Amino acid sequence: MTTATAQGRTAPARMARVEIVDGEVRATRPVFAPEEFGARVEGSWPGSFELFRDRPGSGALYYRMDYGSLEWGPDLAEFAAGAERPVPSAGALLCLLQGDAPAPDSSPWPGVHRLAVGTAVRVTGQGITVTRRAPSMTARGDDLVHAVGASLDTHRTGSGYAIAYSGGMASAFLAAAALSAGHRPLLLHADIGGGGARFAPPAVPGLEMENIHVALDELLAPGPVTGAEPLPPMPDTEVPRRLMAALRAAAGDRVLVGGGLLEDLTSVKLPDVDAGARGWRLLGCEPFHVAGTLPSLAAARALLGKGVVYSPDVQPVDAPAPPSPTGASAVPGLTAEGRDAFESAHRATMALWQEHLDFLDPLLGTAVAGLAERGDGGLRLPALDPGVLAALSALPKSRLGRIRRGAFESHLPLRRELDRHGIAGVRRATQGFWLRRAAASYLHRERERIIARLERRCALADLGLVAPRAVARELRDGRDLAGRALPLLRLVWMEHWLGETS
Repeated sequence: MTTATAQGRTAPARMARVEIVDGEVRATRPVFAPEEFGARVEGSWPGSFELFRDRPGSGALYYRMDYGSLEWGPDLAEFAAGAERPVPSAGALLCLLQGDAPAPDSSPWPGVHRLAVGTAVRVTGQGITVTRRAPSMTARGDDLVHAVGASLDTHRTGSGYAIAYSGGMASAFLAAAALSAGHRPLLLHADIGGGGARFAPPAVPGLEMENIHVALDELLAPGPVTGAEPLPPMPDTEVPRRLMAALRAAAGDRVLVGGGLLEDLTSVKLPDVDAGARGWRLLGCEPFHVAGTLPSLAAARALLGKGVVYSPDVQPVDAPAPPSPTGASAVPGLTAEGRDAFESAHRATMALWQEHLDFLDPLLGTAVAGLAERGDGGLRLPALDPGVLAALSALPKSRLGRIRRGAFESHLPLRRELDRHGIAGVRRATQGFWLRRAAASYLHRERERIIARLERRCALADLGLVAPRAVARELRDGRDLAGRALPLLRLVWMEHWLGETS
């Protein structure tokens, strides 16, 4: 069996199917190895077996059950063959506009589920059951740098590998870990034109760096969105994917690896670190200055005792938060009907996410949430390697952060490796900052064209969800454009998608 690719060629379909006939499990399509997606088949294939996802992986894996049969695979197009594309609900569209990630086990097609981490699908001659069991985190004593180096060593065959080098802490650490492992990968840095002030990434002694120019319009314009997608692509994950596609083209035959999730997984909150004997230093820590300096040591310790940094209402210390939108504010111009539809869908989605993350080990939950927020860009991520996850699981929280000179420092394993290799001046911007800045620059330049299109026709207005005049006012005003840039860019993309589907 074959399936069409984006280039018009054909490739072997990666979908397995089994049926239960007279109490026996029979394979009607050959199985493929699902390990690259963080899943495995346990048991005696094709007899009784279990499909289990025990860790995050690059890409999604889907399954569908139907009257004594089970099929699974990574390509939604295989499940959708010959079926009419479902129409997303108003709530689903507005959640995408706000930046909410779909529920962890959801898919755009009815009856098709994403195989979430911790989900087990068991097939026997008596039937098919879906259960959950928490994946075990094997804590090994391997040093994190050694574990990352061992993961990178798997990409040294053939033409070797290159590193997508943003100049941030994670990609710089990846370069340092490669040097520690005796590797000499090429660093590929995306020089994004038109996005405001340019950042010169720090040099890595011993490694060659190549700048790849990428035009901002190629990243942010919705043109490549065809309308054939099951759900409208959103810039939060699609723009990084486009950016990495440009770097992959420059990498040639090399495997392209990235530092994604390494910062997430080595982050720690202030209450988790050892304050030391001189606990009064907490009063000068940066997090407390956000809401004002605390008046006394007693107040600081009382706040820490509740397991929070800013206020008693924030997320508990050990629990990862559900995927949150990269944009800083809500979609402008929602009608009353739109607000009701969004709030209902948002509450349901966030409740499912919170329940799923509470079920998982915090380390796995952080990785799952990070992938849902930003995707993997189509890169190989050493952070998802089982050995790297095991090394991270073995690290006590007290070794991930510290209080130094009145400031709280997180990501200590990354910082120390950078210092050891003399890599200074890495970018400290928060996740998604460059995308918000680039979106604001793009919208400011294109706003008159966008407003003209919205005035001609606004599909979301036709659905009763958005008031286009309010959106146009936001674009014309420009004062809040930076804060609302990503929600507005999502709206532009969704309008393009809805226009292509009509």
